[in-house]
Amino acid sequence: MSTPAGRERLTSVETVLVVDADVLIRIPLCQYLRDCGYRVFDAASADEAVTILQKPNIQVDVILSDIDLSGTANGFAFAILARLARPGVEVVLVGSPKRAVDAAAKLCDQGPTLMKPYDHQLVLAHIKRLLAARGSGMEANVAGKP
Repeated sequence: MSTPAGRERLTSVETVLVVDADVLIRIPLCQYLRDCGYRVFDAASADEAVTILQKPNIQVDVILSDIDLSGTANGFAFAILARLARPGVEVVLVGSPKRAVDAAAKLCDQGPTLMKPYDHQLVLAHIKRLLAARGSGMEANVAGKP
């Protein structure tokens, strides 16, 4: 499959973990991100995602997770687990009920920032912003700047 129109392939491969129980959402989104040059892992539940995060040889730069996950943890609880397992990882929570998303964003400084159904271009742009911001912060720290 070719790169989506107007998208350049990445020179360094960054990894995205997509966590969503809905296979009809998860698989096309994963394929789109792969077409854009990302390495992508996917999980249908928080439990599957935690298993991936527990493998130290698997790099994960960004996690894109639905709020309504099946398994032992919902999206909010999973985000906490993910940040404990991988300090510094970017976690993007997404949800479809607007009121729930707005409420969560007010309660949690890292609340959901995207809505379902996914607009693949918005997801890609959001991931790129997160990685660019993280890269800028890491460069500043290496240079001895706060």
